[in-house]
Amino acid sequence: MNTVKKFFALGIFMLAGVLAYAQKVTVAESTERINGKNCEGYSTSLTGTLEEVNTSLAKYLKTFGKVKTTGNQFQVSEAQVNLTKYVNPFFAVSKVNGEQVMVWMGASEESDSAKSIRSELGKMVYNFGVKFYKDKIQADIDESLRAQNAAEKQRQRLTLEGKNMASRQEMNAKEKARLEKALADNKLDSAKFVIALARNKKSLDSLAIAAEQIKKMVETHKERQRKVN
Repeated sequence: MNTVKKFFALGIFMLAGVLAYAQKVTVAESTERINGKNCEGYSTSLTGTLEEVNTSLAKYLKTFGKVKTTGNQFQVSEAQVNLTKYVNPFFAVSKVNGEQVMVWMGASEESDSAKSIRSELGKMVYNFGVKFYKDKIQADIDESLRAQNAAEKQRQRLTLEGKNMASRQEMNAKEKARLEKALADNKLDSAKFVIALARNKKSLDSLAIAAEQIKKMVETHKERQRKVN
């Protein structure tokens, strides 16, 4: 698969991921069993993996107090919510529910402190759901920006590569024209040399004949000279 097809396929994949997100957070009262007791609280269902939800949930809960994690159950002690400190801990639970992950928050004690924080938990569940989706969308935005930057760098590379190839093609065409002209000139010079060589040979032949005749004349003169007495 070439680079352009890879970027196109990545774009389709990322778009499909965006369309798959549920972006509305709905909170409902619900009960969970914590430490052998039925506890009242609030829950919501989120689209994502259990690992994604737990990672995000642990970070979120740490903004309120000390978090102790046991599997998919979280206990938050020494909590402070909206500037109010709570003596009793509250709990959070996550678990797979069909194709989604259910997140629950509630308190197990019936003290005034537990009842007070329970009134805040519905908002906290809602706020977590909103934050979870926004963080996931932000991750998609970051990934899209990385893909966009990579595509832009690839476009710039291909553009520069195209310019370089065009420049080399132009130089190649000029060199071809120069070589073709040089070849034509060479053929013309070769023809001239053939004619010049023929003339040279003819001149040499004429000189050879003349030299032979002169030689004979010299011998004749010498013979005449010998006969003088």
